[in-house]
Amino acid sequence: MRKKTYSLMALSLGLILAACAGTKIERNSLPGLDISGKKLWILVDDQKAYTGYTTKLDSLWKAYGDKNNLEIEYRKNEALALEPVSPKALMQECKDSYLMHTAVSGKSQTTQYDASTGMIMGSSSEVEYTSVMYDCNNGKVVWKAILKTTGMELWAQSELVKGIIKDFHENSILKEEK
Repeated sequence: MRKKTYSLMALSLGLILAACAGTKIERNSLPGLDISGKKLWILVDDQKAYTGYTTKLDSLWKAYGDKNNLEIEYRKNEALALEPVSPKALMQECKDSYLMHTAVSGKSQTTQYDASTGMIMGSSSEVEYTSVMYDCNNGKVVWKAILKTTGMELWAQSELVKGIIKDFHENSILKEEK
């Protein structure tokens, strides 16, 4: 009985580790881009199939923005919005700032019941966030990234925001205050 308990615990740990398997970011930006001291407008397009991957992004962006002295203005297009906000429309509001438009796609978590062990088994597939940042003064794309992550929804959201902020620091897009 004890061996079975240990093997179930090991299996559970393995599933948890597999759910947090990794994050990969591919990106490109204009040389010399610096958003320090600017406001970053975030526009997220929600899709009904992936609402869990976008529901609490506003609080994550606020927390990481505060921690990095980056002012954040967050907007979200609900999956069933009859009049979604377009990036072009937000350009009128965000002068002298930057606008990041993010969409999510991929597969969400799947769960199934394993009758032989009596356990609920879960697995997650890769989720992909595509973010495009525009200069609000001229509407040109200045930064673009595709972030792929596996894992639970809250973890994937955190990895998105953390990955973007990390990229901003690594590439001197967001300077750290001395």
